[in-house]
Amino acid sequence: MSARPLKLLIVCLASIAVSACSSSGGNLPDPAALIGFEQQVGLVKHWSVSVGKGDDEGSSVMQPVLSGSAIFAAAGEQLGSFNIDTGEVNWKTDLAELVTAGVGHINEQLFVVTRSGKLVAVSSVDGSVLWQVNTSSEALASPQANSKIVVVQTVDGKVSAYSISDGKFQWSYAASLPSLTLRGTSTPLVNESYTYAGFASGKLVALDNQVGNLVWQKSIGAAEGRSEIERLADVDGTLTLVDDLLYVTSYQGNIAAIDALTGAVRWQQPVSSISGTALVGDAILVVDAQDTVLAYDRELGHVLWQNDALKHRTLAAPMGLAGNALVIDAQGYVHVLQLSDGEFLGRQKMALKGARIGSKSYQDNIFLLSLDGRLTRLGLK
Repeated sequence: MSARPLKLLIVCLASIAVSACSSSGGNLPDPAALIGFEQQVGLVKHWSVSVGKGDDEGSSVMQPVLSGSAIFAAAGEQLGSFNIDTGEVNWKTDLAELVTAGVGHINEQLFVVTRSGKLVAVSSVDGSVLWQVNTSSEALASPQANSKIVVVQTVDGKVSAYSISDGKFQWSYAASLPSLTLRGTSTPLVNESYTYAGFASGKLVALDNQVGNLVWQKSIGAAEGRSEIERLADVDGTLTLVDDLLYVTSYQGNIAAIDALTGAVRWQQPVSSISGTALVGDAILVVDAQDTVLAYDRELGHVLWQNDALKHRTLAAPMGLAGNALVIDAQGYVHVLQLSDGEFLGRQKMALKGARIGSKSYQDNIFLLSLDGRLTRLGLK
């Protein structure tokens, strides 16, 4: 057994619907049958390209990033730049090692982490490798950067900062982890002053970007229950920062709005989620552990609506598209929900593999990176 905490592979090594696992090893519930409705919107695929071989066995969500007229994505051992209008390849770089976390971006630099824990900085102009440095462990969440540092959160509970100019180590913060955690980490959120990160202990922290000192910490999930699985309280997925409020979820815990400067709780509601939060309009969207889609009022915290018609369909993290909510299930169905009430507006079966889909919205389009390494641009008809 490794000295690192034992990792629980999400949904009994089969899917990310964590709640379907039980301490007795029960079977997964059947996915909800799709209900009919009147189609009001349709989806169109503008283009689809192969980034790399992909990693069907991987458990990280590879996020593409946009800059100017290019979108950057990593899959397998490849990192590439693509024209956002046509999908034409601008350049591709073979990193000679599987990429497990990416893509981070600041100015003309891209950042990825490889399977061995190597942080690699690449030019967004031509794909040339600028520098590379070893981190403390494997990373499963995209590196995040500001004008001075790039921050990596690794599965050993560390958040580490490196100079964006040459990769020189700046500081590291180590959190205590329980013996059993989910297979994943939160994606750190970095601005010029602070780095925010969530951990498997259920804690959210704010760190000073100068030296990595702890500014504040807050418990989002509490370890409760008799078994180790019942006490899982990981803060995983995406953090959202809007107007100095941080929105964060935990597994078997809460969704909370936290004052980013002081750590004070503005509001919180019980929910179990591993995919994090997404801001669409004035709503904070969450997919819970049972695959119910919920929308919360971002100011007051009350539930605006919930849609439980997709239970146990293993949904990817929610996202926005042209003022609507969008979720994708493990069978490749894209579901468009009306933001005002959560009712279905459209549905289409796409050639999208798996539920761990990276996404990036741009105007009235969304770019999706699926497990098989295909980058697809979708829009509404």
